Amino acid sequence: MKINLNPKIIIRRITFCLLFFGIITLVRNAIRDSQLDVDLLRESLLNMPGIVMENIRFSRTISGDLWQVRLPYLEQRDKTVNFLSADIKRILSGDKGQWTFFGQSGTYSNDEKTASISGLTGSISDENRNWLLTSPKLTWLDKNNTFVFPQGLAIHDDEFSLDAPAASTDNSRVILLQHGGVIKWSRPLKH
Repeated sequence: MKINLNPKIIIRRITFCLLFFGIITLVRNAIRDSQLDVDLLRESLLNMPGIVMENIRFSRTISGDLWQVRLPYLEQRDKTVNFLSADIKRILSGDKGQWTFFGQSGTYSNDEKTASISGLTGSISDENRNWLLTSPKLTWLDKNNTFVFPQGLAIHDDEFSLDAPAASTDNSRVILLQHGGVIKWSRPLKH
């Protein structure tokens, strides 16, 4: 049996083996990392000096509601996470409906436990209706699980439209209009 000891062939074989084992290690680590606990991942990110991540997806149950989040790009600096684009779905407990949001950009502050999303569009659905929503900015406050629309809110469906200069929600999903608003009905009221 003749053994070919050509250095180019040996280098190619070693390179191929290293590449093969590198890909296997990368896939194994990606699978392991995708199964991390969200709290553990968040704490790890906050302790790093700066990091950029892409295509992040996670689900979490908060107060009985299932939240699903997709962030195509995020950048963590100190205790603040900045992200470009966000797809958020909130499935309300007891099949009472869902909220679906898309935001152009945003931030999350771990110190303040708040998140802000700019350029918000979305829908709020329950058993009977589907409302479309737009707002220049949404802020979420973790301490009392409220949503604040400090720069205004517009909601409409096939029966009415609401425009308000500022609004917020409480834990029972009631929208509060701090500075009033304008409602326009497109169908007559039933008596």
